[in-house]
Amino acid sequence: MFSIAQLHGQTQRQLRPLYSKEEARALSYALLEHFGKLSRAQLFAFPETELSPETARQIQTAIAGLIAHKPLQYLTGETLFCGLPIEVSGAVLIPRPETEELTLWAAGSIQKGAVVIDLCTGSGCIAVALKKRIPSAEVHACDLSPEALETAQRNAVKNGAGIHFFRCDVLSTVPFDKKADCIICNPPYVRQSEKAAMRKNVLLYEPHQALFVDDSDPLVFYRAIARFAQQHLQKDGTVFVEINESLGNETKALFTASGFAPVELRKDINGKDRMIRFAGV
Repeated sequence: MFSIAQLHGQTQRQLRPLYSKEEARALSYALLEHFGKLSRAQLFAFPETELSPETARQIQTAIAGLIAHKPLQYLTGETLFCGLPIEVSGAVLIPRPETEELTLWAAGSIQKGAVVIDLCTGSGCIAVALKKRIPSAEVHACDLSPEALETAQRNAVKNGAGIHFFRCDVLSTVPFDKKADCIICNPPYVRQSEKAAMRKNVLLYEPHQALFVDDSDPLVFYRAIARFAQQHLQKDGTVFVEINESLGNETKALFTASGFAPVELRKDINGKDRMIRFAGV
């Protein structure tokens, strides 16, 4: 049997070769909270509490995963997005803070009863967060991956969000017969040539289909979004997309050339060109 204090110390020692002192400490607490089913306050208040052998085994397995660069969220199977619990696995991307920014930006413009569609939904985090913030909205979401759609559906059920999910290839034909008041999308946008600058935990474990595009046509998904918006966006509707920080002006120019105006390029909290909003025509 291990006490909280013993396992906390051991976990930090095992992680220190790869992580800073602060990171190792934070990761240790995260594992104890998740697998030990204990609050942070309990960890501090009762360090001599004994943990079961099964909990210790689960934490040791997770430590091995962290040492192999596996993301913490995949080890625990969950993360928070806009304050909501979201299931994640290797079938879906781990939601990023900048995607939260995009979602909250969109939420501020969605009216009661609006029709919303989330293209390339992945874990469903955007669609679920928007439905929870605007319960009267009619939210639709699609993805090419059956595994991602299954995850998204579970996340909708977990959060009590009624969403219509369907499978589609955004680069082909999207079977959608409505006019949307809001279209939102976080598509693949990382160029293959940018792989060298990415962390191992992303390259080794997150789904490449949801991340990468060919350097020869890095805006392929944005042209598809523009085509979809031309057909399915209400005249007073709005589109929100996450973008590659290195292609902000090019992406904005694409939407402008497609006849949309105004097209607004916005920076994220880190000062990077990260999202675009444009209106219907």
